[in-house]
Amino acid sequence: MAPVKKPKAQKIEKQSTPKKSVEKAKNVVSGQLKKKVAKAKPQKPKGPERGVVIVKHLPHGFFEQQLRQYFRQFGRVLRVRLARSLRTGNSKGYAFVEFEYPEVAKVAADTMDNYLMFQKVVKASYIPPEKQAFNYFKTSLKKVKNKAGKEIYVSELTKATQRSVKQQNNWDETACQKRTVANINKIKKLQEKYKDLGIDFSSLLVEPVKKTEKSTEAVASEASTSQAAAAAKTAGKKQKQAAKKEPKLEDLLGSTINEDSDDEDYVDASDDESELELDEQEEEEASDDSDEEEELPTPPPKKKNKASLTDKLKRKPGTGGVQKKKPAPVVKSTKNAATQKLQLAAAKSLAKPLPKGKAKKSKK
Repeated sequence: MAPVKKPKAQKIEKQSTPKKSVEKAKNVVSGQLKKKVAKAKPQKPKGPERGVVIVKHLPHGFFEQQLRQYFRQFGRVLRVRLARSLRTGNSKGYAFVEFEYPEVAKVAADTMDNYLMFQKVVKASYIPPEKQAFNYFKTSLKKVKNKAGKEIYVSELTKATQRSVKQQNNWDETACQKRTVANINKIKKLQEKYKDLGIDFSSLLVEPVKKTEKSTEAVASEASTSQAAAAAKTAGKKQKQAAKKEPKLEDLLGSTINEDSDDEDYVDASDDESELELDEQEEEEASDDSDEEEELPTPPPKKKNKASLTDKLKRKPGTGGVQKKKPAPVVKSTKNAATQKLQLAAAKSLAKPLPKGKAKKSKK
C-alpha cells in the first residue's frame, strides 16, 4: 500500500482574558493578609546611628551593673542587655552594649576582643548600624525582689502570677471588698450575654453581708482577744528563752556551795610563829601518849609464792641495752616547813658574830 499522509493537528487559539480582569486579579488579597496589613504599624522615623557591641564568654558575676560600669571607660553607654534564661533568670554568658557613637563602639570591640578576664577569654565584635536588623535590647524579663529582698529576674508570666497570688492572699477589708465587687460585675456581664437563652444567674449570686454596729463590736472583741493571746504566747516564749540562756549558779558551781573550799584553810603569815609553837606542844604530848600505850603484836610475815616461769624469763631492768644513768634518789624530808623555819631561827640565834680583828685578817 502506498503511504498515506496524516493530516496536521489544527492549532487551537487560547482565549485571551480581558486586561481589566487581569488587573483585578492582581489586586486580590487574602483575608489574613488584610488583617496583618491593617495591624501593621507605620515605621517610625530612624533616629541617629548608634554603635552596638556584642560581648561573649562573660564570666559569672559580670551582670548589668558591672557591664555598665566597666564599659563606661570607653564612652557614654546608652543601653545594656544581658541575655538571661526565661525559665531560671540566670545569665547565658553574652550581652549587648549600645554606645552613643559608632566609632566608640568599634574601639571598645577591638580592645575587648580576646581579653582575659577572670580566667575567661572574652570575645567582642562590633555590629555596624547597617546590620542592626533586630532590636537587641528587647526582653520579656522583669526585675523582681524575692522574700530575702534580693533583686532577681523572672519572666512576665511568673511576675503576673506572683502579683495575683499576692493580691489573693491580701485579706484586708478593702481588698476583699474590691474582689467581691469585681466578681459580681463579671457575673452580671455573663447574665447579659446569655439573657436570650433564658439563663438566670441571680439565684447563684450571694451578695456580701453588710456590716452592722453589733458585728463591728464582735469583730473588735475577737481582735482584742486574739491580740491578748498572741501577747501571752510571745511572753511565754521569751521566758523560756531567758530560762534557757541564763544558767543557774548551782549548775555552774556544782556541789561546791555546801562544801568547804580549800581557800578556807588559808592562814595569815603573821600568825605562823604562834601556831608553830602550839603544834610543837601537841606533838610532844602525842609522843608521850604513844610511849605509854602497849606495843601491839606484829602480824606474822606472809609466805612468798614461788616465782612463775614468766617472771623468771623476764629481763631485769637495766641489764640489757643502753643503760641510762639513774637519777640520784630524792630524799623526801619528813619535817614540815614549820619545823625547818624554827630550826633556822634557832641556828641564827646560837650563831656568834666573829671578832673584828679576825674579820679584818680574813679579808686580807
